[in-house]
Amino acid sequence: MIVEPERDALRAALERESRRLVDRVRFAPDLDGRAPGLDWTAGQLVAHLCVIYRAFALTLRGADLDPEIVANLGTGDTLLEMVASTNARAVTVISFPGPREAADGLRECADELLAALDAEVDFRSPRPTPWYGAGVTRTAGTLAALTVSESVVHGYDIARALRTRPWLDESSAASAAPTVMSEMLPLLVDPAAAGFTGSFEMRIRRAPRFVIQLEAGRARSLPAGDVEPDCVLSLSGCDALLVGFHRRSLWRAIAGGGAFATGRRPWLGLRFPSLFQLP
Repeated sequence: MIVEPERDALRAALERESRRLVDRVRFAPDLDGRAPGLDWTAGQLVAHLCVIYRAFALTLRGADLDPEIVANLGTGDTLLEMVASTNARAVTVISFPGPREAADGLRECADELLAALDAEVDFRSPRPTPWYGAGVTRTAGTLAALTVSESVVHGYDIARALRTRPWLDESSAASAAPTVMSEMLPLLVDPAAAGFTGSFEMRIRRAPRFVIQLEAGRARSLPAGDVEPDCVLSLSGCDALLVGFHRRSLWRAIAGGGAFATGRRPWLGLRFPSLFQLP
């Protein structure tokens, strides 16, 4: 079960977030600073976004991937290994002389992606995603939502790398988070969670609800109402993405009012982030 994204909301969010990113990068003194908690510099984060925007634009249009992108796909036996390897290679093949050139490159790739969204592609149609593994597909709607979540999270990373105030737009995050989480979290279960059994109803504010159910090391997404959840997690859109991408602890989100847990086993909410891995 995938939470179906709303096309116009995603398109508006991508335009809003990409424009903010371009402006922030263009007027940066340099792109050499590292984002706290990451190994990448601001410049490498921009390169990463350029690769995502271009690869996803081509995939949404149904076009063949650029040979350079294909040549730099990573290797590995799991989705985590594939994504980590692909990301590591991508940031070594793209670089920019300075912030202005980086901003121009990001703007060009973002415009290509926006044009692909404007082509009225069927959001339910599957698309090949070889960076997640051989034969893996995701829906076009999921790819569109992923571009927004990447823009929100890496926009936060870039702002922190530049030592400027991060911007977080709740409407942008809420447009993408339910689709990204319902579609991608089942692929990212931590092997250490093999003995865990439980279900979480995810209530992302201003967005549709859904359930993540885990059992025997596997997870699946279900419509809200199909099962009685053990724990109900209420999250703002921004906290859903930042906690989901391990940029913010759930404790901090709770302390800031961006998250709380209820249900018959509310204490399970604190375990939720540790049940999933990220590359």
